[in-house]
Amino acid sequence: MRTVVFAPGTTTAGDNIDLPSGSPPIAEIVNALLFSGSDGTAAASSSTVTATKVDEDTITLDSDTTGRDLLVLRYVAVGEYVAVE
Repeated sequence: MRTVVFAPGTTTAGDNIDLPSGSPPIAEIVNALLFSGSDGTAAASSSTVTATKVDEDTITLDSDTTGRDLLVLRYVAVGEYVAVE
């Protein structure tokens, strides 16, 4: 399983978001967390978001993002096998 942490920039829910260059291709998404930094008026926070695979290096989210956000995406890479316990 792979974990990629990156800043997707300012997006609207449903926009295509490309994984950072060099990220292994996506076979299946496991989960996603969005960490929002403080803007000076609101405290930093985190939330679970739904990420949907568009293709092997592109996803969409069910949430808007801002320039202060970090996305933590966990997924199974193409060709990886994950043991079920």
